[in-house]
Amino acid sequence: MASVRCKLAHYLENLQDMDLKKFKMHLEDYPLQKGCTALPRGQTEKADPVDLATLMIDCNGEEKAWTMAVWIFAAINRRDLHEKAKRDEPEWENAHVSVVCREESLEEEWMGLLGYLSRISICKKKKDYCKKYRNYIRSRFQCMKDRNARLGESVNLNKRYTRLRLVKEHQSQQQREHELLAIGKTLAKVGDGPMNSVNLELLFEPEDQHSEPVHTVVFQGSAGIGKTMLARKIMLDWASEKLYQKKFDYLFYIHCREVSLGTQRSLRDLMASCFPDPNPPISKIMRKPSKILFLMDGFDELQGAFDEHSEALCTDWQKVERGDILLSSLIRKKLLPEASLLITTRPVALEKLHHLLDHPRHVEILGFSEAKKKEYFFKYFSDEQQAQEAFRLIQENEVLFTMCFIPLVCWIVCTGLKQQMDSGKSLAQTSKTTTAVYIFFLSSLLQSQAESQKHHVSANLRGLCSLAADGIWNQKILFEEADLRNHGLQKADVSAFLRVSLFQKEVDCEKFYSFIHMTFQEFFAAMYYLLEEEVQRGVTDMPQNLLELPNRDVTALLENYGKFEKGYLIFVVRFLFGLINQERTSYLEKKLSCKISQQIRLELLKWIEAKAKAKILQMQPSQLELFYCLYEMQEEDFVKRAMGHFPKIEITLSTRMDHVVSSFCIKNCQNVQSLSLRLLHNSPKEEEEEEEETAQHSDVDHFIIPEPSVASSHRLRRCCLSHRCCSHLSYVLSGNQTLVELDLSHNALEDCGARLVCMGLKNVFCSLKKLWLVKSGLTSDCCTALSSVLRTNWNLTHLYLRGNALGDMGVKLLCKGLLHPNCKLQMLELDNCSLSSHCCWDLSTLLTSNQSLRQLSLGSNDLGDLGVMLFCEVLKQKSCLLKSLQLCKMYFNYDTICALETLQEEKPELIVVFEPLQK
Repeated sequence: MASVRCKLAHYLENLQDMDLKKFKMHLEDYPLQKGCTALPRGQTEKADPVDLATLMIDCNGEEKAWTMAVWIFAAINRRDLHEKAKRDEPEWENAHVSVVCREESLEEEWMGLLGYLSRISICKKKKDYCKKYRNYIRSRFQCMKDRNARLGESVNLNKRYTRLRLVKEHQSQQQREHELLAIGKTLAKVGDGPMNSVNLELLFEPEDQHSEPVHTVVFQGSAGIGKTMLARKIMLDWASEKLYQKKFDYLFYIHCREVSLGTQRSLRDLMASCFPDPNPPISKIMRKPSKILFLMDGFDELQGAFDEHSEALCTDWQKVERGDILLSSLIRKKLLPEASLLITTRPVALEKLHHLLDHPRHVEILGFSEAKKKEYFFKYFSDEQQAQEAFRLIQENEVLFTMCFIPLVCWIVCTGLKQQMDSGKSLAQTSKTTTAVYIFFLSSLLQSQAESQKHHVSANLRGLCSLAADGIWNQKILFEEADLRNHGLQKADVSAFLRVSLFQKEVDCEKFYSFIHMTFQEFFAAMYYLLEEEVQRGVTDMPQNLLELPNRDVTALLENYGKFEKGYLIFVVRFLFGLINQERTSYLEKKLSCKISQQIRLELLKWIEAKAKAKILQMQPSQLELFYCLYEMQEEDFVKRAMGHFPKIEITLSTRMDHVVSSFCIKNCQNVQSLSLRLLHNSPKEEEEEEEETAQHSDVDHFIIPEPSVASSHRLRRCCLSHRCCSHLSYVLSGNQTLVELDLSHNALEDCGARLVCMGLKNVFCSLKKLWLVKSGLTSDCCTALSSVLRTNWNLTHLYLRGNALGDMGVKLLCKGLLHPNCKLQMLELDNCSLSSHCCWDLSTLLTSNQSLRQLSLGSNDLGDLGVMLFCEVLKQKSCLLKSLQLCKMYFNYDTICALETLQEEKPELIVVFEPLQK
């Protein structure tokens, strides 16, 4: 039977960290009138549950220690432990004497509980307003509007919200240069290492008992990654009593852009504006600033007082100031320093924010995992069959499926697919590029306009495109009404676009407007270069008295590609290629009643040609980025013409999207002379165990193997190939008469893969001359197939097998093929192949019989004195035509050294090289 100390320790082990802290606090403040001794903080602070149980019993004895625990369980609102401990109370030795005492003890216990409840009752009046505020926040945040929602339409946030991946690391500087360009790389990075996941409940708790509490948390993530949605979910969960119940009495949601552009006011006014009635008890709330959390959404959109001196900041919460000064003062802890902050920002503003904060906790939002993408689809589509069909389609599309880790992209894809389903159209018609998705989304929103309004819509579209292009060139994302008028847009026109969610008006900031997402601005900017000006009734669509519009010369756009800070033009150029697809052009002209020029096709082709033939590739654009542009176009005839200008391809692949894009372009390339592909990272790892998804192997092999008749040289080193790709390789070798070099080194092909490659090598149309199979996991089991290749393939002259455990038996099998009269092999590399002196007889026979072999490399093999002596005798013969021999440098005996010296004297044209032993 367990002792009282063990039973008590067991109860304490059931307490979570926060409950255990509260238990210790009550031990230190235990009422003296209950006849028990309170424990000093110095003894309880670092005590674990076992130590704590021992301390309680040592100070008060077993019975009183148990009584204290039962009372405290009730005080910290652990009624489950309170009731269980009462039932489980041990029978004490003086039970007959203690009956009265226990009755008194129970009476005291309940009196204590009544006193505790009484204190709660006293506080209830003070908390009534807090409850009222929670109810208001819950009603305000429990519903959300989709970007294309009609008047009165909304979605339940809890039903739509899908959990995001949060980690305590943040992106590197290079990944912040352009947030959407590096799609998928961040997730791959996290997949390669241990995830430091974040629990929202513990967001403001110290790392350990020696650390200080956290008062400022920064959520960082790219545009559309879900920062605002997460902020709203935190507000809703707090109001629903699911989050931070003991930590914060009040949460205030602050939209940074609205506050910075609004009228001057005090912090008191700002807080009061968050309440449902005009006279909230702000003064009472301010008495406990440590129980307040300000949730500042969109720091990167905040403009103003962040370069000003600290004396310009505000320290009085009742003083009227500009909105940016108020928020800057809060962030710098000059105003209400005891309050906690939760700030969301894009990575581009992280450096500016970081120097304003003191010991913040950084949390990176990584978007959806693959399992959560699926969950989002099933939450978006109310019909499960529709959800399954839509998800299966996108899952087959590597590019869009990868991009769907961004919630905004996921929403756009789901919206487009649902509209296509509702219209009865086949999902198979849905194209696979970003441009195609945006075109469909745009047209589906605008086609609801009446036929009589189509010309007006077309004119507004032109205004949006010129506004977007002007913003891109001037790196501007916020626009005033004057900007809209300058581009032929009126306030009424913008409200129409607000309704269809292409353009977003700022609440309480009517003079400021912005595109709902940066990629929409880039998309419209690309359209600006394609829309032809129409002249009707003698006037153009655009007003004549406007400011000078951006240059429509696409040459200037291409010349500045990659030069802009943050990569502003990268997606514009990609969209430009996507928009000149002839099918999409016809679709847009039909749906939007606008004419799109095809004249720039030749200019784009010349630009690709110039970049492809450049001897020294510039930093921007890389060959892979050019491939992305061509992939976005999805027009094979154009791509074939463009790829015909690439004499040499050298690219590094790091994501699944890279594989898809490169495969599409390379298969349409007919004239490249040299192809070198390198995989930077391994294929993405499976998701966490918590995700109920079947792990799927990324079929890297299929993506990066080019089609026949592409290049004379393929370098596929370290591309994570396996035997699964070798049947495709065999097909390439069988039908490609231009391929003369193939490097498959450092890929786990193994014997089964090598045998498949050999089938292609034996084909009469195979013209391969050089084959690298270095460190490919081969053994003697594949040497029969290799020997057969040496007998039948007259073209193969170089074979590199270094770093494979072929052994003496493998060499014996190879020599059978090498001795065949048809064998034309000139170079054979067998370094580090686990060879010994037993293979030297077969090699010696080979050296005197084979008339083509000129180079033999046997480094890092222990052939011993006997093997080297045998070589010396054979190499002196006139029938041996070998020109170069590489051996392992070892400690030879005297006779072997003499034999080597004699060989060099008698045959000076023979080069013998000794390499150090390498393991």
